[in-house]
Amino acid sequence: MTEHEPMRERLMELIASSNNQRLRPNDAKQTVAQEFAVSASTINEVLKELVEDGDLVYAYRDPCSYVEIPCNGCDGGHRAARPMKVVKDKNGDSWICDDVSNPLQDHTGSGCWECGSLSFTRSG
Repeated sequence: MTEHEPMRERLMELIASSNNQRLRPNDAKQTVAQEFAVSASTINEVLKELVEDGDLVYAYRDPCSYVEIPCNGCDGGHRAARPMKVVKDKNGDSWICDDVSNPLQDHTGSGCWECGSLSFTRSG
């Protein structure tokens, strides 16, 4: 373990547990520098290593700059779900099904899930 490893882990922990997994760089650096009683230049080195390794990125979110955990392979932090719909069977029970499923078929065999007492619609 390198001498920077505990500080790297602490920075990642701070950012991961923060709102939206981002912090203002100075806030993160000040916290870790105080906890480990090290200079600002040491924390700058640690932060630079994390960015170079791809563990963190700098981002500008108007009106502030942040250091944050990158969102790899996602679009705005959200993954698209396949199109779904809620259907009712002949007994009035709700099922959530793929949009392309046939509501006249047996729901258990057509890739649908029984909603039970959970409401998935506004009129639920």
